[in-house]
Amino acid sequence: MNRIGDDLFSPALDGLNPAQRLAAGQSGGPVLVIAGAGSGKTRTLVHRVAYLVERGVEPSRILLLTFTRKAAQEMLNRARDLNPECARVEGGTFHSLCYRLLRAHASRLGLNRQFTVIDRGDCEQLIRGVINEQKLKTKGDRQFPRARTINDIISKSRNQELTLEDAIEQWAGHLLGYQEEIIKAAQGFAAAKRAQGLVDYDDLLFLAEELLRDHDDLRRRFSKHWQHLLVDEYQDTNAVQARLLKLLASEHDNLMVVGDDAQSIYRFRGARVQNIFEFPQQYPGTKVVKLEQNYRSTQAILDLSNEVIAQAWHRYDKKLFTERLGGKRPVLRRPRDDRSQVRLVCERIGELMKADNKPEDIAVLFRASRDSYELELELTANRVPFVKVGGFRFLEASHIKDALSHLRVIANPSDFLSWQRLLMLLPGVGPKKAQRAIRHLVEAESPELYLGRLASVPGLGGAAFDRLAELMSELSDPSATPITLVEAVIDYYEPICRETHEDYPRRLRDLEELPGLARGFSTLAEFMAEVVLEPPNAYAAETQGGRITLSTVHSAKGLEWANVFILWATDGRLPPQMALMDPESLEEERRLMYVACTRAAGELTILAPMESYQRGRGVVTNELSRFLAELPHGLLENPREAVFEVPQPKAAPQSRGSQHQDRPFPVGTMVEHNTFGKGRVMGYKGGKKILVHFERHGLKILLLEFANLSKA
Repeated sequence: MNRIGDDLFSPALDGLNPAQRLAAGQSGGPVLVIAGAGSGKTRTLVHRVAYLVERGVEPSRILLLTFTRKAAQEMLNRARDLNPECARVEGGTFHSLCYRLLRAHASRLGLNRQFTVIDRGDCEQLIRGVINEQKLKTKGDRQFPRARTINDIISKSRNQELTLEDAIEQWAGHLLGYQEEIIKAAQGFAAAKRAQGLVDYDDLLFLAEELLRDHDDLRRRFSKHWQHLLVDEYQDTNAVQARLLKLLASEHDNLMVVGDDAQSIYRFRGARVQNIFEFPQQYPGTKVVKLEQNYRSTQAILDLSNEVIAQAWHRYDKKLFTERLGGKRPVLRRPRDDRSQVRLVCERIGELMKADNKPEDIAVLFRASRDSYELELELTANRVPFVKVGGFRFLEASHIKDALSHLRVIANPSDFLSWQRLLMLLPGVGPKKAQRAIRHLVEAESPELYLGRLASVPGLGGAAFDRLAELMSELSDPSATPITLVEAVIDYYEPICRETHEDYPRRLRDLEELPGLARGFSTLAEFMAEVVLEPPNAYAAETQGGRITLSTVHSAKGLEWANVFILWATDGRLPPQMALMDPESLEEERRLMYVACTRAAGELTILAPMESYQRGRGVVTNELSRFLAELPHGLLENPREAVFEVPQPKAAPQSRGSQHQDRPFPVGTMVEHNTFGKGRVMGYKGGKKILVHFERHGLKILLLEFANLSKA
């Protein structure tokens, strides 16, 4: 059956290249779009939405799913620019869709309709409570797994759909001795969530699947309502998300998914690259369209990227090309060690900025956050402004959680986590006193009466408590808008923030973001859910200008810079040591290298230090990353490093005796210093200075007369 649209020359397809037109102009049925890096997948989805509306599909019957709210909003705004009717197209994240379904039909699952969505920090706090309540940890047991570790194991077991026993064995084998306690903590965690009407991120997906799977009338209703489903970043979906799509498309199979198997790098979050490979089998008659024209990088960078991914053992064949022919070949630098790597990067950054490159056009990428510590110190010392992508999300900051806890108990009075948090902000109230207060609230006939009992909590009183009671009364006004409620909480919390945090000016600026976020919502429940489902980044403004970006490759996906550096391209770092024993992990690391390379638009520099210090082993030799070592010759420019070459002044020949006296330790000799420890002699500077690379302190230039070196 020919699924191509009847009119590929429609206005909605103007400006697309042939492959993009083919993808956006499908009339229906299952479509898999393999979108290479920088190939304009967002543009294709935007025009696809406009094309469907142009062909007569009711806008509200189209559903666009992405992994971030920002991406969905951007796509729908661009589609609206093409056709104002697209303003009525529905879009959002998987989690926000599941939230809407559950909020409307919670009773079908015996779920409290006022349920609260909790984040990672809340989960950990709840697990700690379970551990203490059930006395799972014996006093003085320092080896007992932390709540964060237990929460990670629980989440991984659910996302990978493994038993807890298998998850512990696979992800935390060193904790097998605590398997029974971890299982009891997980069971208590699930029971506490049910009792308090709490739902975590994983619950949203699995409960929504249960709702559609076990209630056929709802499955049919929603599948018939959304006549066309469009999904971005399909390679990042997990197993339950793929099943949710199957349920939602069950009445028509009008499902277009867009993704790139070569950019599937989130296995640790549960992403399942097999979803994109299995799609044609799951949906017979699938039309596969490849987007291979790249609009970001030079051909020289694409040639390298194509060869990196060509070695993958399971992939969709594609070859990225561009009209930006030629370009500077990517450069591979082999500095001596970490410090030399940092020096090379800083020198090149200085050259780029002198050549009028903006700091925001420069990025340094790495596999793990620790890989940039030395560079951060050097940039700071040289007063080079930078921002490091990653760290705490906005909502995970303690001051934001403090403020929002007051609103969360209004939205869900059974949210005891939030009750404890807000009560402990009062002077003299610790965990035990907060728990006694909560037990007093629970004695009310129903959660709706908790607020009324607040004024009679025994053991609590004083001006601070009176202010809290007054605030909670104000927040209980059913006619108040979310922005009004947020303003009231900030007024209340500001003096607490000033007393609690030394850096309160920065935290107060963060709090000022909340009213703007609340402005677009009509109910408190909607606002609380949306903020938790995808916390915005309060520090995003720092990345907009005047700063170099330091980022893990995982955080850099979807972004691009004119000039990119990749650190530590060595076996043991990229790929990391643990991945070398697992074929699937190794394949994902290859994809990670591909993603890193394709972030660069004009200049790509890859650094692979020849040596590194390892605790217990000393200085070890590093092998070049296997993903680069196996490449054909000519893709990389590999200049000869001269970092450690010290120019010597021409002098008259000396006798062997005087040479030995001026240079008592031959180059390469291991020596020992009273302060710096062991190191290797790298060279001499004149007759008075010696260059030594110390295992723990890097390269030092010492005066021979005072160094007091001895042969190690």
